[in-house]
Amino acid sequence: MAHSTVVLDCDEFARAFLPQSVTMYNPANSSRHQFSPLEHADASSGREISELVIQAFNDDRLAAGSKISYFRPYLAAVSSTSITNAAIFDAEHALTRTQPSWVEQRVPILFCRHFVGSDPFDTASYDDECGEIKMERSKVFDHLNAVVELLFAAQHRVFLFFLVVIGRRFRLLRWDRAGIITTPSIDYYEQPDVLCDCIWRLSHLDDVALGFDPSATRVLPGNVDYVTMDFAALQNPNDADHAERALRDDESTDPTTFEYARTLFRNSLASDWPRFKVQIPSRTTYHNFLIGRPTFHASGVFGRGTRGYVALDCNTGRFVWLKDAWRTSHILSGTEGDILQKLNDTGIQNIPTLLCHGDVHDQHTVTGEWWECAQSLSSLPSPPCTSSSPPSSCTLTGSTSPSSRKRKRVDDGADEPTLHSQCDIPLRQHKHYRIVIAEVALPLDHFRNGKQLASIVLDAMEAHYQAATNPTTLILHRDISGGNILIYPRVERNKDGVHTMVWGGILSDWELSKPVDDEYTPSKATQAEQVGTYQFMSVNLLSHPSKPVKISDELESFFHVLVYYSIRYLRSNCAHPMSYIDNYFNNYAGPGRLHTCGWKSLAIEVDEWLSTRFPHRPLLFQSPMDDILGSLLSCFQVHYKVMKDDFAKTGPPLPEFEQPPPDPSGKGLAPIAVRKIIFFDEDDDDNDGHISDDSSDVDDDDDTPTPEERDRARQILDHTFVLDHVATIARSLDWPEDDRIPSSTARPSPPRTAAGDSDASLLPPSSHKRRRIAGPEPIVSLPARLHRSTRRTRMQPRTMPIRMR
Repeated sequence: MAHSTVVLDCDEFARAFLPQSVTMYNPANSSRHQFSPLEHADASSGREISELVIQAFNDDRLAAGSKISYFRPYLAAVSSTSITNAAIFDAEHALTRTQPSWVEQRVPILFCRHFVGSDPFDTASYDDECGEIKMERSKVFDHLNAVVELLFAAQHRVFLFFLVVIGRRFRLLRWDRAGIITTPSIDYYEQPDVLCDCIWRLSHLDDVALGFDPSATRVLPGNVDYVTMDFAALQNPNDADHAERALRDDESTDPTTFEYARTLFRNSLASDWPRFKVQIPSRTTYHNFLIGRPTFHASGVFGRGTRGYVALDCNTGRFVWLKDAWRTSHILSGTEGDILQKLNDTGIQNIPTLLCHGDVHDQHTVTGEWWECAQSLSSLPSPPCTSSSPPSSCTLTGSTSPSSRKRKRVDDGADEPTLHSQCDIPLRQHKHYRIVIAEVALPLDHFRNGKQLASIVLDAMEAHYQAATNPTTLILHRDISGGNILIYPRVERNKDGVHTMVWGGILSDWELSKPVDDEYTPSKATQAEQVGTYQFMSVNLLSHPSKPVKISDELESFFHVLVYYSIRYLRSNCAHPMSYIDNYFNNYAGPGRLHTCGWKSLAIEVDEWLSTRFPHRPLLFQSPMDDILGSLLSCFQVHYKVMKDDFAKTGPPLPEFEQPPPDPSGKGLAPIAVRKIIFFDEDDDDNDGHISDDSSDVDDDDDTPTPEERDRARQILDHTFVLDHVATIARSLDWPEDDRIPSSTARPSPPRTAAGDSDASLLPPSSHKRRRIAGPEPIVSLPARLHRSTRRTRMQPRTMPIRMR
């Protein structure tokens, strides 16, 4: 549960993160009688515990200038009968007639009823045959995670302190984008001074010490910036209509603002969400932008935590796209802005236009540093601890990896600080980063019909081709996905000289790109967070995550994007698109788990065409999209066939099997080399549902690629064939205008992430994009009886990912 957690002794935690203010806390201010009503807190509900704790602490002697209070929750916040939310507020917010708003909380507090094993940071082993303990601690951790995710998004936090009270024990947590640092679980009834000291220190910390980002300034009602945002959100008759059409003579051929951009900005100014002015460094100056609620929010607390805003440029008054993220900080990682600047300077088309970018105030995560300290001390004796910095010498009392049964419990009264690591894989370091681009684009799912979908994806492939082949750039994107292909209207002049508004494609999010010839093998830490959006990754990379990305892998990702958006939005003979998408895109649990890649693997490695599976028949859209997908799939199939054949010729020899001795009874199985393979095929007309002998098909089959197949496989080793093929079909006059399913028709949800989606009730609609390959997905069974193309012995192993060096 707490796989990214470091446990730090209370004294060391306080010295490192809770520096004492000028006014010192006097333990004489508190006494045990304040906690006497909480002696039996383990038998109380979360609400009862919270009322007693709030009553005990709302004393000026304990938290001068601050108050602990319940608050008005976010409108769609998750509620629970066993969990109660409160927080530390400034006294001026807590003393209002009504409860303070959730936006104003400084330190969130969670009160939860006691349940054996419910502490999500407790690594002890419990008997849990019915799974009740697992369910209870999952509920607590999920609630914590949802609150932190909400506050990170709404309050612009560098880190966050969180006080967790479960029954008669408490922990103080420090969250950042790398992981969690926590104190041990402490009985506050037996040691009231420890909790009092934590509350005292938290109440006297300033905003920066509490983790608030100083580069994001709150914009309050009545402020001139607040009025500016309201005025910019008003409808403007000069905004351009983005619909595809021929422009009138009086229409501008260089629109400055599209209607949809202003609408997106207006929607971000929600009454229940705070507004901010944020700074972005650029060389020797700062650029200021006004933002509201994020238009895009990547799910999850740990990792990049990407948020996208339609922002108002304080200098130009134009709408721009601002991305706020915590980029991976290591020597091999460049910034997206540097990459975009190079692409822009080279003249690469169909990519975003960089305005400004930079790291924010040298803000970075520190949990990884404490993790490294814990790992370096795991085999050392226990020297004295003289500093509060992570590299200081601290006592490590034992490794507590997820596989350990029970960790060594630290004595609550120990004098020496202790440090634990609950993760076997290095925690990534992250730096706070912002980038602003000129284009406020539309997501790919806004396309109008299949022809437009093909044209937009073609533009993105053209950008990929230019970036990969231009001598000045020579880079691969390495994260081709539906979320990174955007729509941006532009004005073009046709052959008749008429200006028209057309929807073009943009390939965005280049932060993971690498040189074409990069043969870097990921480290253990890098493999833990696999590059790419796995729903759209090639079968080759899913099976072999340490292999470098090739052009063929990128082109296969474009193919999967076309498959997904065609199945989900275009008319076809697929009766159950939700099931198809789930099996094709989501049925993958990570390398090394011996799970298939779902129907994606079958489509790419086994089938002769895209299949609806149930019933087994070709998947058809009755449009030129069938020609695009069919031709590309044929190339990818022979590509994998060639790779398998090349590996068989250059790889290690297969083990030789000895023939079994003859059976004296004469009734044994035939030798392996001549054993007949028996199949039951209820669809064959010549056997009437009886057992048939298909051994002749096996004997005559040759899996060696023909010269023609090798030529076809070479077509997807570079961009030439794919670009020409898609461009030719996209210009066809046979495309129907109304092949998109009406928007009122229920559609399946986008591909879910491996680690689970964020709670939609807590945050704005988020993308399905997720780079981390984590935790197994539910396994969807393959068909009980495979079709003809899989009934040959050479095909049976290929329902699993091909293992190659």
